[in-house]
Amino acid sequence: MTEFNHKLKNFIHTLALFLCMGGILSLVGFILAGVDGILWAAFLGMLILVISPNISPSFIFSMYEGRLLSAHDAPGLHQIIRELAARADLPAPPALYYLPSQMMNAFSVGTSANSAIGLSDTLLNTLTMREIIAVLAHEISHIQHNDVRVMTYADVISRITNTLSFTGFLLIFLNLPLFFLGLITISWSALGVLIVAPNIMSFLQLSLSRMHEFDADHQAVLLTGDPEGLAMALGKLEAYDASMIDMLLGRGHSASIPSILRTHPDTEERIKRLLHLKELPEQALEYSDHDRFAVPVHYQISIRKPRWHLGGFWY
Repeated sequence: MTEFNHKLKNFIHTLALFLCMGGILSLVGFILAGVDGILWAAFLGMLILVISPNISPSFIFSMYEGRLLSAHDAPGLHQIIRELAARADLPAPPALYYLPSQMMNAFSVGTSANSAIGLSDTLLNTLTMREIIAVLAHEISHIQHNDVRVMTYADVISRITNTLSFTGFLLIFLNLPLFFLGLITISWSALGVLIVAPNIMSFLQLSLSRMHEFDADHQAVLLTGDPEGLAMALGKLEAYDASMIDMLLGRGHSASIPSILRTHPDTEERIKRLLHLKELPEQALEYSDHDRFAVPVHYQISIRKPRWHLGGFWY
C-alpha cells in the first residue's frame, strides 16, 4: 500500500504540474492571438510530442559524437545492463554509448522498448564498477517509469512558451512607434505575463525534474540492493561538478545556486534519503569498491572539453 500511495502521490504531483504548465502556455497563446493562439499552441505542442518519442536514440547520441559500446568491448557492462533490465521488466536492455566528454555525466533517452544510456569518458574512468552499476540502475529507473518521455513533454511545453513570449516581446517592440504616436495601446498586464511566464515554466520544469530524480534513486536501490553504491557515486558527481563549475564560471558559483534553480535535488538530501532506505531486494548486485571499467583505447579519441550545447546545458 505504501508503494501504491507513493506512486499515486507522484502521479497527482506530475498531473498538477502539467496542468499548470498547460495553463500558462494557453494564457500566453491567448494574449498573442486570442482563441486561435491557444489552438495553434496546442497543435504545435501535440505535433512535437508525437514526433519526439520516435526519435532514434542513435540519432540523439550522434549529436554528442557518442559511440556504441559493443558487447565485445564492454562485456561486463553489458552483463550488468541485461540483469538490471530484467529486474526492471524492460522489454529489451538499453544500448550503451560512450561519450567522449570531460563532463562526468550519464543520461538516458528513448522508450522502454527502444532506449539507450550514455556514459561519459570521465564518469567511466572515475567511478568504480559498484558506482557505475548504481548509476546505470538510476538511468534504467528513468526508462522504466517513462521519465524521459515526461521530461521531454515538459521541455517541449517550456520551449513553446519561451518562443511565444519572445514573439510577443518582438511584436510589442515593433509597435512601440505606434504606441508613442498614440495610435495603439499596450496592455501592461499582458506584457507582465509575457515577462514572468518563461520563468514560472522553468521553475515548474525544475520541480518536475527533481521529483523524478528522487523516485529514480529509490527505484535504483530496489534494483541493486545497494544504497551505499549510489550514495558514493552521487558524492563523486557532486564534487566533480562543483570543481567543474568553479573552473567554468568562477570559484564559489556552485554554492550560490539556490536549490529551486537546480535541475537535480540537493545531493546531501539525496544521499540522506538513500542511506535511510529499508526496502532492499533479497539478492543484491555486488561488486568490489576497487573494480573499475577500463575504457578501450580505440574509444578514447578527441575527448572534448566542456562547452555550451544548444540544448541549454554544458556538455
